[in-house]
Amino acid sequence: MEPHLIITDIDGTLAVDHQHVSPDTVTALNLAMDAGHPFFVATGRMYALAKIIAEQVSDRAGVIGANGAVYDFSGQRVHHLLGKEALTQTNNVTSRHGLSAFYFSDDTVYYTQTPPTFVEAALRVFQPDGLTVGVKQVGTLENLLKRADRITNGIVISPRDAEGLRRTQEELAAMDLMHVSASNHDNMELIPRGIDKSTAVRELQAKTGIPASRTIVFGDGMNDIGMMQEAGVSVAMGNAVPAVKKIAAYTTDDNEHDGIAKFLADYLKTE
Repeated sequence: MEPHLIITDIDGTLAVDHQHVSPDTVTALNLAMDAGHPFFVATGRMYALAKIIAEQVSDRAGVIGANGAVYDFSGQRVHHLLGKEALTQTNNVTSRHGLSAFYFSDDTVYYTQTPPTFVEAALRVFQPDGLTVGVKQVGTLENLLKRADRITNGIVISPRDAEGLRRTQEELAAMDLMHVSASNHDNMELIPRGIDKSTAVRELQAKTGIPASRTIVFGDGMNDIGMMQEAGVSVAMGNAVPAVKKIAAYTTDDNEHDGIAKFLADYLKTE
């Protein structure tokens, strides 16, 4: 069989509880890599948090992090940055609406003002045990902009103010300074302009020589739709939102019942 490029979202797709990959899914992905199929995780998480999940599968697994703003290829790490103007306007708009924004480099979280404790708790759900991520309160926009040469993406988390989040998203989207997406109803993901998971998928297809027809993408959330549309074999998890299931070519079992493993066992055997 010719090689297939296999790409999976993490939360709600590869990981069972945001932190662990099941043994059966690990086995299935390693069998696929043994057969010559490259494998990448693709996530909105910062690179360090994505890498630790990828390594649960194998040290051969590649990483697409920060919603496509950073990815691995042939031992190199490719970066796209949010930029100073996007950081400035995000800081201004979120401050005006009383929301908390977090900005990510490969291994550090930056923020300007101390967030509410429930927002900080929501962010830490994604940090696995045993991994210490740098967290730095920079205090001012000026100090934030000093880190612009390393900030790839950001997130606004608002579990208690849906209307403020909606208005913030509308205002930032209208400025057209960045790509604005979401992985859940209570957040807004900030990605460099013209970049999302799909751009990383296209770049990897070009670099590996594996076409869309032999690209398998698994996802469950709205921010997975772009990359799924770049795949000839798009697979919605059983727990995926309706919009993802609507555009997917296939649907498999949910992330808590080894949907990835079950699909690969059938597809790579019969394709």
